[in-house]
Amino acid sequence: MSLQPINYQKLFEDSALPRLVISAECKEHFYVEDANHAAIKYFNPDIDKNCKTIQGTYLRDFLDTANTTHILQALTVCHDSRVPITIQVVPKNSKNMRVESFMLAPFIDGENVYIDMVARPPTTEQAAIQRERDDALSMFTTVFDISNFGITVLDHHGRFVRINDAFTEQTGWESIDLMGEDLTTINAPENHKIAWKRHHETLKDSKKNFGEISIIKKDGSEMNVMATSVMMELSNGRSFRITTIVDVTELKKIENDLRKAKNEADDANLAKSAFLANMSHELRTPLNAIIGFSEMMINGTLGVIENEHYVEYLGDIKFSAQHLLQIINDVLDMSKIEAGKMPLDEEDLDIKSLLDSVRRLMTARASEKNIDIQMDAPDNLPMLNADERLIRQVFLNLLSNAVKFSPEGAQITLKIRHNDGMSIDVIDNGIGIEAEQIQSVIEPFGQVIDPRLNNGQGTGLGLPIAKAMMDMHGGELCIYSEKDKGTTVTCVFPSSRVNN
Repeated sequence: MSLQPINYQKLFEDSALPRLVISAECKEHFYVEDANHAAIKYFNPDIDKNCKTIQGTYLRDFLDTANTTHILQALTVCHDSRVPITIQVVPKNSKNMRVESFMLAPFIDGENVYIDMVARPPTTEQAAIQRERDDALSMFTTVFDISNFGITVLDHHGRFVRINDAFTEQTGWESIDLMGEDLTTINAPENHKIAWKRHHETLKDSKKNFGEISIIKKDGSEMNVMATSVMMELSNGRSFRITTIVDVTELKKIENDLRKAKNEADDANLAKSAFLANMSHELRTPLNAIIGFSEMMINGTLGVIENEHYVEYLGDIKFSAQHLLQIINDVLDMSKIEAGKMPLDEEDLDIKSLLDSVRRLMTARASEKNIDIQMDAPDNLPMLNADERLIRQVFLNLLSNAVKFSPEGAQITLKIRHNDGMSIDVIDNGIGIEAEQIQSVIEPFGQVIDPRLNNGQGTGLGLPIAKAMMDMHGGELCIYSEKDKGTTVTCVFPSSRVNN
């Protein structure tokens, strides 16, 4: 093809921009119909400018790998759609020119479709910077206008220069009310000083300033908000403070209500603890008297009671008083632990000897069901630093439960293991605990639910008290149980309590 007239041909050839006329032999097989000197030098910079070595060659034969695929795809789209398009290219490393993109413009000559492929140089750096600024401004304006959060812009003097619609909807203030006014317009007089302090701190530090503040709405009501402020510096050293606010008035009210409820609950708990502490003497003294006098009457200390029914009744009175005293002691212990009023009286203990004494104390109750309590402990155990009374109580509670939930003729084992720390297992082959009940039995007043058990199995405080006492020692109480196969309760003491 020859371009006419001659003056256009010269203009084409002498253009400083790379320019090609592309033809299509068939789809995706594009070749160079014509190329100017700048195009030859751009695509093949090592050849002489008078040698048009790329004219008549397929583009894929001389295009670099980085550009081949998407340039050919763009040519196909332009050729088929007859619509001009612009494609970005990977700049070539040329000393004389850089190309940012090519403009593809289709034109028809008879039955043939050609594509004028003209290079476009990069925009100037200043123009690119201006475009980025325009894009940033457009983005900021869009976010500013559509945000659901209230946004304010203050100049460095603390005067409002802009507010968004969300701020207007939340506070009732209109732009005409605030523009040019200082920030104290929306602050209560007692908050003016801290408001100015926050403003100046934000302007001095580019980091975000975050905190809870109170602002005054146009109707005079108070609004609690979480405010996030940041300083934005523009040209000529101008600084602005941009603040986003989130209304937390309802959350603040809920927080205050929860705090009030917590304080009331704490006061009630203290009152409960004080009541139980004060009632300790009043409850225990008469019960001890009932137990003591009933024992004297049963034993006939001041004379034998001849009526057997009376003796039986006295036995019931003694048992009931002892049971009630145990419940009161458990409740008082749990109350003291919860209130943090049970101090540790620590000393070095011979744990094997202590557990043996606990075993002997439980022997009488165990013998009623023909249950054997065995001890499995290695020799030369180290001393354990702990509160003797509390540790004794822990294993009395655990052995009591083991006896209670074991069948006639069962066996219970106390097993001591010494490694880095010390572990003590209370193992029974009783009714066991279902997996979903294990968590409930270590909570206060939680009990095993099993139809084979009689009602009135206690307060449900034995395991919780044992666990709480182990926690006080920095230890753990773990329960491993299987329904109808038995339970193992393991008490683990940390190495810091073992005098290795």
